[in-house]
Amino acid sequence: MGAADYLLKGQIDSTMLERSIRYAISHKQMEMQLLETSRLASIGKLAAGMAHEINNPLTSVLGFSQLLMAKNIPDDIAVDLNIINTEAKRAAKIVQNLLLFARKTEPEMRYLDVTSLLNRVQELKSFDFKTNRISVTNEVPPDLPWTMADEHQLIQVFINILTNAEQECFASRGGGQLRIQATSSPNWIRISITDDGPGISPEKLNAIFEPFYTTKEVGKGTGLGLSICYGIIRQHGGELWAESELGKGASFHIELPIVLPVDTTEAPPLESPTAPAFAKHLLVVDDEPHIRNLLARSLEMQCYIVDLAEEGKEAFRKLTSITYDCILLDLKMPGMSGREVFQLMEESDPKVAKKVIFITGDASDPVTRDFIAKSSNPVVLKPFHLDDVCRQVLNVVQGD
Repeated sequence: MGAADYLLKGQIDSTMLERSIRYAISHKQMEMQLLETSRLASIGKLAAGMAHEINNPLTSVLGFSQLLMAKNIPDDIAVDLNIINTEAKRAAKIVQNLLLFARKTEPEMRYLDVTSLLNRVQELKSFDFKTNRISVTNEVPPDLPWTMADEHQLIQVFINILTNAEQECFASRGGGQLRIQATSSPNWIRISITDDGPGISPEKLNAIFEPFYTTKEVGKGTGLGLSICYGIIRQHGGELWAESELGKGASFHIELPIVLPVDTTEAPPLESPTAPAFAKHLLVVDDEPHIRNLLARSLEMQCYIVDLAEEGKEAFRKLTSITYDCILLDLKMPGMSGREVFQLMEESDPKVAKKVIFITGDASDPVTRDFIAKSSNPVVLKPFHLDDVCRQVLNVVQGD
């Protein structure tokens, strides 16, 4: 009827009773883990839909604010626009972090400035620190080595550790102090985050990185944050550990290997893309009218000829009658999806299919990720930077 075990009267001894109790506790823990796993799967589905729905308006906010910032406008308006653009980027990262929490994804490695990343994370947390009376001492040197890493996953790790420290300090005495330090050796970068909170007891210190282990009250933590952080750092070939004494605060240490890009040289700063001297004909396919118009305006400023299509069937009709030099294709659309349009293109003219740049708001979706990986076409992720789009388009049209 749902009991974990049963005992027979008259046949019970202390060993049997202890074993039965241990089994019942283990059975209950497994049941709770299964419920948590099911809940996370539901969050994953919610996150996927939310990423698409939120990233579309965020793309418009970021793109149109960027277009305005490029114009000759008064300084006070430029300051306000910069705030709008920066806060929209912050919202985009929140969506991306939600996807990272909800799904296991392979790291998207690129060459990163770790100093800049740590400073950015501190800025993201600045409002929370101020609200909870947390003072922060930043001892990160400006010349830390760069390394290959997944930017969003590292942001997730740093924010999680900083948030835990902030919450512990605030809960124990209504505020506190954090210190962010970093050093480097020829092969490693070490980052340490130290707080003056209540500390962690030895028995808890050995368990904090285990899945589903939490010291927080029921309903205030899943016990997954630090285990996910541990997995991310290990995936990067690094180490994550903690040191603490009860009543004397805690320190979390992260070691990341210094990994150079394949060519072992730092990539030079990218210049703003410049369109070819002669006009190229582009097709933009997206069901969001603001995004279509944003892309059209940006690309026409680069002297491209731009046609628009709001859904898959209209796009394919245009593709059968006009030869385009590049096609920007949104993957998720009502009716005929971008994937279906691309498959029709591959069947009818594989050369044209190679001119496609995919646009998507959720590349962490397994179906979308597998489709993109198999096609080997370039991808633009919403919300995007207009210069990145123009650069991708230039690469495609120059490759003709």
